[in-house]
Amino acid sequence: MRRFGLLGLGLLAMAAALTLPLAWGGLPALRSSLNFPQAGWGGVLLLAGVAALARATRQQLLLNRLDAAPRASLNLAASLATETAYALTPGSSGGLPASVWLLRRAGVPLSAALAVSAADPLLDALFFAVALPASALALTLEIDVRPLREAAWLASTLLVVALVVAWLLRRALLRRVVAIAWRRPRWRRAWHDLRASLRDLLRGGVRLWLPQLLLAAVQWCARYGILAVILHVLGHPLPFALLLLVQGVALHAAQWTGAPAGVGGAEIALGLALGAWMPAASAASAVLLWRIGTLLVPTLAGATAFMVLGARRAPILPEPG
Repeated sequence: MRRFGLLGLGLLAMAAALTLPLAWGGLPALRSSLNFPQAGWGGVLLLAGVAALARATRQQLLLNRLDAAPRASLNLAASLATETAYALTPGSSGGLPASVWLLRRAGVPLSAALAVSAADPLLDALFFAVALPASALALTLEIDVRPLREAAWLASTLLVVALVVAWLLRRALLRRVVAIAWRRPRWRRAWHDLRASLRDLLRGGVRLWLPQLLLAAVQWCARYGILAVILHVLGHPLPFALLLLVQGVALHAAQWTGAPAGVGGAEIALGLALGAWMPAASAASAVLLWRIGTLLVPTLAGATAFMVLGARRAPILPEPG
């Protein structure tokens, strides 16, 4: 019953994300969205595909390092479904447990699934901690975006603080985990395997982590480039640095609302920001098309992948040792 409640909440959030822009854009926004050309949709789908492949490749490289990589098709399915779990659960709370479960369904040992699932959001946080202030600095000589620049530094600072706090609290958290794990032999073995997997990832060096950072940049630049394509087709092009900054600040701020995919806060923040450079109807249409390209399309792909992995009857690989 709880699963159906979460699913219903996610579907309701997605419906709200697609209808909210029309509520303040009206019929002009709807007509503009319906008249969006096929070439524009081709660009949106291409960038959505590039973002999905970049994320799956990141995951595959980490699993390769641990000698735990499944077939490329299963890894892609797990990556797509994980993105859907992040998007459709309150505050992205379902992403991490879903990632572990999906990787297990794909045949990945538990220790590797836990290590890779934990590394992915940390890399994303590191990317945004650098990208947001860098985008603000890149715009300094072009556009007066002082409020956005301050918001970018604030978001970046919060991400860095969160990473530092997690690092400082790691020993206390690890002691708690060890205290729990030591009560059962099976959990004790799983804890040892997890520590070994994390050490193996940390020892990957430049050959592992530089491609990870580059792929994170490709993933998020492609995802945020969808809005650039939409605005170019609608006749309101804006600098990419500005769009990365606006989307990064809007989405990270909206996550604090706890709503799935930041619904409500993201549309309002992005619509108000775009409204400074174009008519309200055009901004509303752009937000609607943006939500289709960055939420609806990935969610449909991820839901399909979720069903495929959920119905898979292949045995889960046992833990080593």
